[in-house]
Amino acid sequence: MEIKEYIKIYDNCIDFKTLSNFLKYINTLNFEEATIGAKNQVNFNIRKTFNYTLSNKANIFSDVHWHNYLVYVFNKAYQDYCSRFKHAAFKTLELINILKYEEGGFYRDHVDHFTEIPRTLSAIFFLNNDYQGGNLCFNIGGEELIIETIPNRMIVWPSNFLFPHQVKPVIKGVRYSVVSWAL
Repeated sequence: MEIKEYIKIYDNCIDFKTLSNFLKYINTLNFEEATIGAKNQVNFNIRKTFNYTLSNKANIFSDVHWHNYLVYVFNKAYQDYCSRFKHAAFKTLELINILKYEEGGFYRDHVDHFTEIPRTLSAIFFLNNDYQGGNLCFNIGGEELIIETIPNRMIVWPSNFLFPHQVKPVIKGVRYSVVSWAL
């Protein structure tokens, strides 16, 4: 089995009416500058994007609703992934973050596992494709693997050092996605 086969694509994760309602909700949110890794520092040389964390402990009922719904969606994908790859396992989700990449937004080559945060699986859920650039790219053995951006598509992969990835700069428009990690 080739290493890139551990990058699993799930299409049509939710119905399109729900996706449309979620995008409408996202447009009402106040995003903050996204931080990097366990140090929680903002560094626009490495990552220029904005973040909104959903929580089931929020004071806003809609945040709780969308958090719980997306936990279900991500857990379903993680469980399927673990059933396909018997060595993969997870106990819980770490976070549900909505990301907003405006024009010029990017995230340089990185991995998602840290000593302080031992993530096992990573996932990105694409919400829209009405923008240019902003491609999710993996560097697998020196070869660039570009994931086609299709709304309602989720990508799941191991969080470890074998799967460095990046989001190329957005050239035009705004890119929205949801990210989650399993511990």
